[in-house]
Parts: sequence; structure tokens; C-alpha cells
Amino acid sequence: MSAPDVVVDCPHPLLLDALTEAGFDATGARFTPLRSGTDSLPFAATTRSHDELVVKVRRAGSRSRYASAAWASTRMRAAGIPAARILWHSIEACVETRCQGRPIEAEPLQPQDLDAATRAGEVLRRLHSIEVSSFGQLDGHGVGQHSTIQGWFLALPSRRTPRPDDPDLTRLLNRARFTLEAGACRLPQAAPKLLHGDWVGRHLFTDDRHITGVVDLESVRGGDPLTELAGWSLREPALMTEALLTGYFDGPFPAESLLPLILFRLRIAVSLLHFHASCDDQGMVRLRATQIQADLDDLDHGHLTAVPRIAPDPHTPGRRRP
Repeated sequence: MSAPDVVVDCPHPLLLDALTEAGFDATGARFTPLRSGTDSLPFAATTRSHDELVVKVRRAGSRSRYASAAWASTRMRAAGIPAARILWHSIEACVETRCQGRPIEAEPLQPQDLDAATRAGEVLRRLHSIEVSSFGQLDGHGVGQHSTIQGWFLALPSRRTPRPDDPDLTRLLNRARFTLEAGACRLPQAAPKLLHGDWVGRHLFTDDRHITGVVDLESVRGGDPLTELAGWSLREPALMTEALLTGYFDGPFPAESLLPLILFRLRIAVSLLHFHASCDDQGMVRLRATQIQADLDDLDHGHLTAVPRIAPDPHTPGRRRP
């Protein structure tokens, strides 16, 4: 895993303790801050014995999901998926192996990223061969929050409008909610599969020949594999989505899967919009609203496509965000 060239003295009191609990000599360990996530503060760590690790510390007030990541890592690695190996975890921290290579997130988009996205589709198909018992976010025993896909699908964000002063956004979200509630009965009834939960380019590492690492497993869940494809398509450029689908499917995208794919995409976009609004990220709120509008219009007109009409711009720096 690549890391910025900013080495700092131990910046968090739990880092040295986590390394020690994981069985490493923490004396003289060097730490490099990595890009923070919603729930964790991650650091690349190099020990005096040259062990290359990642240490994560839970953000104050966030949920601890390290047990879920450890459970999923074991299952993924048993299936031949190059997931980061969780070496030790507690409620507050986690130590895992550091994946080699670089994340698939060149800006602007490079040809090798498209090749890597195709290989990522092949790895994702292997991941989705793993069955789980339930839907929604998984706990440390691999048990989800919902017994049915409809239970997860209809667990929508609050009806409270993120921007009460914006009547257009209120109408859009009400229209989306109505469409989702009406479409819940059209979802596939297959057994839930293991999903990464945040399958985007920055969480996949490549050496430009293979996928060398799958990281950030804290969001693992059970669900329909189409959910994962829908989430990628909302957050990656259209060419990256086309490449992922090429690797995932042996042929063209199945026509019978188009409607559920778009319903999943709409469901995820609504959740993401609420998240961006909670962070006061108005640029991303506008993007999600535009994506929701486009998918609703396409559903009304029967124009169903696997690649959304509105996708992040491959030439815009910082395009890949939650």
C-alpha cells in the first residue's frame, strides 16, 4: 500500500498499544497518516523489524466494525481474494497487513486503470460466490440486520429533508421514496451474498497486472450482488463501470437485471445524498440529486441502462468520494 512521505512520531496513544497487542515490537515504529475514513483514522506503520502494517483507530462517536472486517477477511482469503489480513483487533483499534501496489484512482483516468477495473470485476464475481445468512451490515459473526432483502431496501433514511429550504430537493426525494417503496416487490429473491459494502477504486490495489489487495472491509454486508455494481457505477466514471462489468460478466449485462440494478442504484444514491448533506458537502449533494433525477426519469421512460447517464467526471480531481 502506498503512503504519503510524511512520517510522524506516534500521533495517537492507541497506535503503539495496538502494535504491541498484535505481537509486534512497537519500539521506534514509524507512522504515516493515510486518508481518513468515516469511522477510522488509519496509519501506515513500519516497525523496527521492517514489518509493513496498517493500524486503524476508531473515531470518537463512530461504530466499531473491526470484528466484522476480521470475519470477512477470513472468508475472503479462503476464497482466494487478496483481502488485507486482520492480525488483531479490539473495539478501539485494528492492525492489518499492508497491501502492495497502488490504488485504482489515477486522476485523470489512465488506460491501466481500466485494465485494473476489468480485473476488479473478476475478483468481485469471486467475492459474490460467498453466501451469507442475512441482509444488511454484518456483525463480527457474519450476521446481518435484516432477514429479507425488502427489510434492508426499505430501511431508508429519515423522511426529514436534508435542505428544508429547497422544495425541489424535497419533491425529488419524495418521488424517489415512492418509487423505491413501489419497486421493493420487484427485487430478486436469491440468497444473500457477501458484499464488500464500499467497492470503489481507492479500496482496490493493483500492480498493473493483478489485483493485489482489497482493503477497508468494515462495511461488509449481505445482499444482492447487483447492489455492489450499482454502488460502483454511482462513484466511478462511466468507462470504469463499463470495464468492471466486462470483467464481472461473461457476456452482455443481463436484461432481466436492469430494473433491480437501477432500483439499487436509486436506493444507494438517496442514502449517499443524506450522508453528504450531513457533512455539508453541497457539491456532492448536487451530484447525487442529479443522479437520482436521471434514474427516475429513465425509469419513467423505460430507458434502462447498466451504466448511469450521470457519473463522476474522469477528468475532475477528487472525483472519487463517498
